[in-house]
Amino acid sequence: MLVMLLGIAGAASAGSILTGADLYNTVRNLVFCVLAALAAVFSFQAGRVSGSFFYDDGEHPGRFLCLYLCGILCALIYTQLPATGWMFLFFYVSLSRVSDSVTGICAGTSLLILTAVLCGQASPAVFLVYFLSGMIGIALFAHQKDEFYIAVPSGLALGSQLLLIFAEEMLVRNNRLVWRDILMPFANVAMNCILLCIFMRYYINRVAKKEDNLYLLLNNQEYTAMVWMRENEKEKYDCAIHTAYLVERITSELDLDVRSAKCVAYYVYLPVERLKEIPFPEPVKSLLLELKTGKKALMRKEAVIVQICHQVVREIQKANAQNRTAKVNYGQLITQIFERRFTIEKLAETEITLSNLRYIKKRLLKEKMYYESMTGS
Repeated sequence: MLVMLLGIAGAASAGSILTGADLYNTVRNLVFCVLAALAAVFSFQAGRVSGSFFYDDGEHPGRFLCLYLCGILCALIYTQLPATGWMFLFFYVSLSRVSDSVTGICAGTSLLILTAVLCGQASPAVFLVYFLSGMIGIALFAHQKDEFYIAVPSGLALGSQLLLIFAEEMLVRNNRLVWRDILMPFANVAMNCILLCIFMRYYINRVAKKEDNLYLLLNNQEYTAMVWMRENEKEKYDCAIHTAYLVERITSELDLDVRSAKCVAYYVYLPVERLKEIPFPEPVKSLLLELKTGKKALMRKEAVIVQICHQVVREIQKANAQNRTAKVNYGQLITQIFERRFTIEKLAETEITLSNLRYIKKRLLKEKMYYESMTGS
């Protein structure tokens, strides 16, 4: 964050010297730019503390810093371009996506101020053109989290910017349309569109969907840790596979965190040294901690379901091994497990409810055919 302040202060000083500004204008430029950047810094740090960022952007401030430093460089270049060619919309939207809306507005505006104070042709109306288009862009992209739409928000944001430029530059200042003057705004919109598409695709794949990709990797039976368990701990591997199946069915029907619960079912009984090598998402880490700490630490419903399903699978595996010729009464076995270990009184400190517990028992009793197929595993 200190680099941001030093970067914009250095750019304002260098720009003022290159444009021949006197001491008073140089000091003014420094004050305007640094205070605007300071607001962005404060907003970013406040967002990290409050947890207002959508993903893990607070843990990776380098994303924000990299974009902001590129924005400083571009802001200096824009002073040599016509006012219709400034591409601030991209920086407003991208900076807000790697932080939050308030921080994006503060950071984007500080870059706009840098160009405006160094450029003699920047009128208040020109400033408003890019400020308003930036706010519109942030508003259109701000609340996309689980599903991302690029085409419509980009079209509306770019169309709004083109309309604002047309209203200010073409109608008010020139009072007539000149084709030569129209080319720059359209080139501006085209470049913003390309940059936004590239950035959003990168952001979706590397940040927004990074956790999804990690879950897909971990919940694959061919993942390195699973292969190791299959080769070295075959009994635990079979137990983990059957537990994950039951956990996935129950948690999905109860609208819980299916992928985290399934992941925990796979890895909870791996050795601790093996678990340290695996890059688990945060929800999985917290569930693993509950289960590893012991029964008294159980709190979340997903952790309780994993423990119940694991205990049921282990008991069924033992019963199948001891009675290879005789038929096991799975219903009686499961009922005894619940009466002995998983009554509502014993789970009173957890988030599980009586109706949840009844449903879990009922659902496990329905899997008789699956338990019979476990005999040959």
